Amino acid sequence: MARLSRRTVLGAAAAFAAGTGAASAQTATASFGSAKLSILSDGSITLPGTFLARAAPRAEVEGLLTGAGLPTDVVTSSLNVPAVTRGDDVVMFDCGAGKNFLPGAGRLPDSISAAGIELEKVNHVLLTHAHPDHIWGALDDFDTPACPNATYHLAQTEWDFWMAPDVFSKLPEDRQAFAAGAQRVLKALEPQLKRFKSGDEVIPGVAAIDTAGHTPGHVSFEVRIGGEPFVIIGDAFTHPVVSFARPDWATVADQDGERAAASRRRLMDRLVADKLPFTAYHLPKGGIGRVEAAGNAFRYVPA
Repeated sequence: MARLSRRTVLGAAAAFAAGTGAASAQTATASFGSAKLSILSDGSITLPGTFLARAAPRAEVEGLLTGAGLPTDVVTSSLNVPAVTRGDDVVMFDCGAGKNFLPGAGRLPDSISAAGIELEKVNHVLLTHAHPDHIWGALDDFDTPACPNATYHLAQTEWDFWMAPDVFSKLPEDRQAFAAGAQRVLKALEPQLKRFKSGDEVIPGVAAIDTAGHTPGHVSFEVRIGGEPFVIIGDAFTHPVVSFARPDWATVADQDGERAAASRRRLMDRLVADKLPFTAYHLPKGGIGRVEAAGNAFRYVPA
């Protein structure tokens, strides 16, 4: 643990929901100075193994997975929703998938309850991007904001893309439901929503990092609320082996694969150089860890 610099991990290896039959109320926690990071599980989703790399040689992808003792036909992807508390302030990052996306998701309400967080006391919700598994849980069963007193924050570029009248023509047919869902959720959030630019200090102690490519306005966040910095990552990293060993490979969900790969490598370079711990939305067991250089690539070191 000493190598995970500048904070103490508290139960980061807590059992997390894995698959549709797993328990729903799961959390992992870590301390960063005076701030507490809670990773709230929204469950997990299961995707085809081909999802991991859309243009890479299949044999090479399977070789990496087999070498790590992982299945090659499917990938189970965690849904980790970070919440940072300091005193009476509560900041959430993304909102989970809600109950209408894929089996295994939609478990965030139970995890929030288990963590003792009251949705009415959440001050801010910062969104990495507007894909379903990150924002469809922003609304409750009555299609009103689940955090009724929070200010929601989304990158201006991300808003402009999803809310454009011609967004459907920019997406393949099987992804157009993403746009319809994004517009439904963002319209409902709009009275409570503010927009920012990459590089902005979105709220005191939290700055947006440009990690575009997965979506046009995808961001990560550097958090210094408690005085000890760490990074919150949406979908710049999505797999504990492939994302790090081959950061140049685009996933099926990366809208601009070349830009996503450049963002991924740039972010990894920064995490290594600055020795910054991070949490990533889709990595297993809460996704808290750090990254090491490994030749021309990288290696994920979980907490």
